[in-house]
Amino acid sequence: MVISGLRQSMWCLVSYLLVALPAQANQVRLPDLGDPADSILSVARERELGAEIMQQVRKQQVIVDDLIVDEYISDLGFKLLEHADAVLHDFQFFVVKDKSINAFALPGGYIGFNAGLILMTEDEGQLAAVAAHEISHVTQRHLARAFFHDEAMSAPLLAAMIAGVFLGGEVGEATVAAAGAGSAQSQINFTRKHEQEADRIGIDLLGRSGFDADSMATLFEKMQRQSRLYGRAPLEFLSTHPIHKTRIADARARAQRYPRNASANSEDYRLIRARLRVFMSEAPHQLAVDMERALDAEQTSDELVDRYTLALALLEDSQFDKSAHQLDMTIHRFGSGKYLELLRADIALRQGQDNKALQIMQTLYDRYPADHVVVLEHARMLIDAGKAPAAQNMLEEYIVLRPSDPDVYRLLAHAARDNGDSTRSHAYMAEYFVASDDPGKAIVHIETALGGPITDYHEEARLRARLKELKNEQQGGWLEERAGK
Repeated sequence: MVISGLRQSMWCLVSYLLVALPAQANQVRLPDLGDPADSILSVARERELGAEIMQQVRKQQVIVDDLIVDEYISDLGFKLLEHADAVLHDFQFFVVKDKSINAFALPGGYIGFNAGLILMTEDEGQLAAVAAHEISHVTQRHLARAFFHDEAMSAPLLAAMIAGVFLGGEVGEATVAAAGAGSAQSQINFTRKHEQEADRIGIDLLGRSGFDADSMATLFEKMQRQSRLYGRAPLEFLSTHPIHKTRIADARARAQRYPRNASANSEDYRLIRARLRVFMSEAPHQLAVDMERALDAEQTSDELVDRYTLALALLEDSQFDKSAHQLDMTIHRFGSGKYLELLRADIALRQGQDNKALQIMQTLYDRYPADHVVVLEHARMLIDAGKAPAAQNMLEEYIVLRPSDPDVYRLLAHAARDNGDSTRSHAYMAEYFVASDDPGKAIVHIETALGGPITDYHEEARLRARLKELKNEQQGGWLEERAGK
């Protein structure tokens, strides 16, 4: 289960905190200058905590591995961040393969959305409201402030309290209480204050970013209605984000400071939800049958999305010819678009029509030469079609535009490997782990590259210099060094 995996990650956080927190935590006093929370948990250490948790999450393979979904949720997050007052972290947004309705902000700017929450939203403004709320938890440094809140609190209680915040619900509150019943209620109240602040900052962020600021209140109302259907098993989001009438009223009043913006759901939002619906389906065959029946009966509120869903479900069910036919019908009725063309190329590749797939991708690449999804999907299909050298050349040009993107380095490593260049393959995998905040594995790949046959003296010198740099950074404080660059 994803949730049990995330809870294991939280206990990794507890273990880390028990070691990392200073023994003098109960002696901390307010400094004269700067953010007092820094005296307990610096920005760099907060990022390090998040990176360690994310390493555990990635190992469990619970993140939706889809370039189109990744790029959409990142674009949404960064659109909001453009209007944030203070951004101290390099944010990363991701989607978790979990049907439950939840979202969470890990230390250091890692923000996750369960697929179930995205599917539950009715419009893009509601999804943006969740993103704005979680972003606000990070920008307001609620984790560090939770550490600082009670200077008499011991390190174990601090660790347990933070774990309780992220575990949520009765389990989370029990974790807090077990560590120190006398302080439990004050800590729970403090996290409620964080929720109120995240609402206030998040609503302002929504309004400044051009979304309907009332979307947060609308989302809360929807969740409250749905929670009544669950009885004693409420939506998981409500365990860590309790909703009541006062909170909804406060959100609605705050939103009145901004003009109402009718939610014009982008095609991207609508098709992303369709992709997640298919990816989260345990029976794509039955989903395809159901969609076909609904379309035949003209029982559809968004025919473009439903036909896209049907074509994708048929592809996932390995009905390639039917998928291609359905997509052709969709394009004929609604015209072409980037997502439809990407799907058309993917179907052609799965049908064994490599040349057709590459022609489609070349046309898209000519039209969108700097589009992240188009470039990476084009490279992936070149690799799958046995054209690794072309993919490697394309990606080596593109990496200049995205020098810290792990997906680009991962594909470069794949292309170099298929091209028979094991040295560069390991070197690129090292940079993939650097971009993923995992210096230990990066060092292993550099050492592996150096252990193989290297005929280029300059390449060997570059690798040795990079190895020395990574080891120095690791010894001197990995994220502190990176933050200073």
